[in-house]
Amino acid sequence: MDVESIKGKIDELLVKLPEPAQAKLAEIEKSTGQPKSLIAGGGAVFATLLTLFLCPAQLVFSAVGVGYPMYASMKMLAEDTTEDAAMWITYWCLFTSFKIVMGPLDFVLGFLPFYFYLKLALLVWLFSPTTKGAAIVYDKVVKPYVFPLLVGSKSD
Repeated sequence: MDVESIKGKIDELLVKLPEPAQAKLAEIEKSTGQPKSLIAGGGAVFATLLTLFLCPAQLVFSAVGVGYPMYASMKMLAEDTTEDAAMWITYWCLFTSFKIVMGPLDFVLGFLPFYFYLKLALLVWLFSPTTKGAAIVYDKVVKPYVFPLLVGSKSD
């Protein structure tokens, strides 16, 4: 993904803004000489960094861990498709497990530099549509190791 395609996507989003916001953005563009997409993108990056650094860690972890996955899960249900169902169920089980063990883990591993950001990166890896980490966990861990424990042996 190159810079021009990102600027194009930002421009597409800016067209959908209400008229007063577009007028203010045009005024800022005229006074600074910078394109609207650069101003809006810089503002979004600044707001994201501000949120990451100033909000409590648990709140950011919950917001990141629930925001997009909830949207994608609801979209999957609304479209009545089940191709990603196993991935999303695995993701929600992993997210719940993380939330349960987070207290002791934070106490033990909290001294590591950037531990919080590593946890966020793991969450994003799990739910990202490009990496589909939860599907990888499902195929490599849940199917071969967890399902046999839940189902038991076939001879029972």
